[in-house]
Amino acid sequence: MKKQILLLIVLLFSTGWLFSQTPDQLLTRWSARSPIEKIHLHLDRDNYVAGETIWFKSYLYSDYQPDTISTSLFVELMKDSVTVLSRHVLPVFLGTANGQFELPDSLATGNYMLRAYTLSMLDNQDGISPLYKRSVFIYGKQKAKNTSTPAGNKTLIQFFPEGGNLVKGFNGSLAFKATDQQGIPRNVSGKIWNDKNEPVTTFTSYHDGMGLIELPALGEFAYYATLDGTASDEHYSLPTISNKGIHISLIDHPQGYFFELEQRTDDPVFQAAYMVGQMQHHVVFQQRFVQGKESQQGVINTKHLNSGVLQVTFFNKDHLPLAERLCFVNNKEYILSGELRTDTLDFGYKARNRFSLAMKDTVQGSFSISIIDNEQSQLPRREENIFSSLLLTGDLRGYVHDPAWYFVADADSAKQALDLVMMTNGWRRFRWEQLLAKGIPPAGPKDMSYITLAGKVNYQGVKKPFSDKQLLLLVNTKDGKRSMQFLKTDADGNFRIDSMIFFDKSRLIFSDVRGKKSQYIDVFMNGDSLRRPRVMPSLGYVPPFSIAPAIENKWKMDYDAIAKANGQMLEEVRLKVIKKSPEQLVDERYTSGAFSGDAAKTIDLVNNDEAGAYQNIFDFLQARVNGLRVVADGFDYSLYYRQNSSISSMGDIPMALFLDEIETDASVISTIPGSQIALVKVYSSFVAASGNAPGGMLALYTKKGQDYSGGGLANQVPYTGYSVIKEFYSPDYKKEESKPDNRNTLLWRPNIILNSIDPVLPIGFYNNDRTKQYRVVIEGLTVSGKMLCIEKVIGTEKRSF
Repeated sequence: MKKQILLLIVLLFSTGWLFSQTPDQLLTRWSARSPIEKIHLHLDRDNYVAGETIWFKSYLYSDYQPDTISTSLFVELMKDSVTVLSRHVLPVFLGTANGQFELPDSLATGNYMLRAYTLSMLDNQDGISPLYKRSVFIYGKQKAKNTSTPAGNKTLIQFFPEGGNLVKGFNGSLAFKATDQQGIPRNVSGKIWNDKNEPVTTFTSYHDGMGLIELPALGEFAYYATLDGTASDEHYSLPTISNKGIHISLIDHPQGYFFELEQRTDDPVFQAAYMVGQMQHHVVFQQRFVQGKESQQGVINTKHLNSGVLQVTFFNKDHLPLAERLCFVNNKEYILSGELRTDTLDFGYKARNRFSLAMKDTVQGSFSISIIDNEQSQLPRREENIFSSLLLTGDLRGYVHDPAWYFVADADSAKQALDLVMMTNGWRRFRWEQLLAKGIPPAGPKDMSYITLAGKVNYQGVKKPFSDKQLLLLVNTKDGKRSMQFLKTDADGNFRIDSMIFFDKSRLIFSDVRGKKSQYIDVFMNGDSLRRPRVMPSLGYVPPFSIAPAIENKWKMDYDAIAKANGQMLEEVRLKVIKKSPEQLVDERYTSGAFSGDAAKTIDLVNNDEAGAYQNIFDFLQARVNGLRVVADGFDYSLYYRQNSSISSMGDIPMALFLDEIETDASVISTIPGSQIALVKVYSSFVAASGNAPGGMLALYTKKGQDYSGGGLANQVPYTGYSVIKEFYSPDYKKEESKPDNRNTLLWRPNIILNSIDPVLPIGFYNNDRTKQYRVVIEGLTVSGKMLCIEKVIGTEKRSF
């Protein structure tokens, strides 16, 4: 407490701009520059087996509506609080994005973390991270060892005075939170004693280890707590009592909250002049107090507010915070009602089910549906949902256990318990003292409007800028798609183009477009707008896990089946290793999938630099590959393999051309010097090309890593776009051959867009070979900010664990 008083005095006598702006003005400026963004991830399940896929749909939320601020979302799978195993970057459309993590079957059993954020969310101060995080359990190759606290382990208990301080002469309301050493809530009861070892009062936790202690008028005593059932000499000290300060109390009221302020009038530094309420960095009310009064009461009307966390702060006349309290406003205006109907329910072997979702009135928004085998889930219900993510945990500092409970439990019990959450967790996004002392924090990285390409162009081989000229940009993606953009350089040869969307490994080709006057150019990129390194805050607390033996046996069976399918569970065999040739090693390093292995002709240009003397790779190939004919027409080329002149109506069929396994125009490949090609493969036909490449296929690979000697390819830039978004496989047993089916996720539909009146959405899926109980989860967000959250277990068979 002495440190807090010293901080107040230092702030009070600071000069300059400190008092030039009031707290509400600072907050309004900050909110206008950096609106709060929040994220919720709807996962198809809460637990997985290594080798399966995590499917997710993200909902981005800002100012009580779908987020229109950010265009790119970053989602990471983390082994612990700092180690990133996989990172996906996804485009955001209408405040949503979806994707997947394909889990390696080599993962060890344990709790993993998902972290999600936008660039704008990195605008934070003093390490207070507003990033989304949640735990996900993965059963893997190692035997599971429960990390939950063993019986008898020590109980930890924290005390939180209402308003921030216990003040001498006033009653004290003291919230507490008891946990085990792993941070999991532990219900307790005990006694409060003064330093004369006299009992003062008793206490009992109300929910998840939290409770409230009411202390009588505080004197000079120091207080401590003991817990029932523990050693009598184990004491837990209560916060120190301060001689100065104010006492506040907020209790539930039909119109919102009734507040009471108590203070002394002998020290103006510790007299409240006004209070401010803010939600999402927006000031929602202010009230001034009559000066010189020791006690003041009133009602904070919250019925007109949006639901969420309300931060109420009491300031003195010099705008210094004296006390603070969080409250939760739950007016339920955010709820979008919906009815799940089971039109055809069948738990039979691969049976067809038909459900429907019915909603009233006009519905415009994005929705997602997951249907899983409830028997394969460890939890009887989800511990996090769209309500808890966007209205509760996104604004609180610290770990909240099972936050979804506060939105599904009985209203009265949940309301009282939720108020304890407010008293035992701090506002996550800023501290008034630091905001007043330092001002608005520096702006963090800004959203770049999808993929943004920027750089500088020079004439090849010199530093002269390629100024005030048009360029042609070709984007060749791995899946064979190509797009074209025209851009113009400025006087210094710089260029910039934004709002581009492409996926996976791609090749950017920049070309002069002046026909016969075209020049070779060097392109120097300014960096990667999606994947540049950034310093990230630690995730902090990672919850422990425990596994029920019955469900562990089910997971083990699934893991063994996946491992067997992937060829891991083989009997011991003896292998005779044949040493590979240099050409085979180059082929392994550069090729993948259908491109790897044998070809009609393979030329290794890493270990043999015979193409180095050729400026045009096609000139080299025509001299080196028997049966290859190159026909040049200005800057255009056509290649024919082992074809004579044809009198067919179709004429000769040109070869399909692939550069780094991306189908590419011959005019682009012709600009690549032979010295920069690592590998050439010639095929008479190719199954992965359109129509099996009846004219043959030529695959070329540009040098990389230690093989790259620099220069030559300066107008071509490899670039990785957004992460590939895969489609969930749903079998159709009317059309497909029946095969063993042990899918744990029966249906995943992440991109449902509704825009109609009284919509009825049909939901159809096939059962697997074993499920007798379905868990259906439907979530969504409308354009007006209403949220749909339905979770329902369908089936009469009881869970066996």
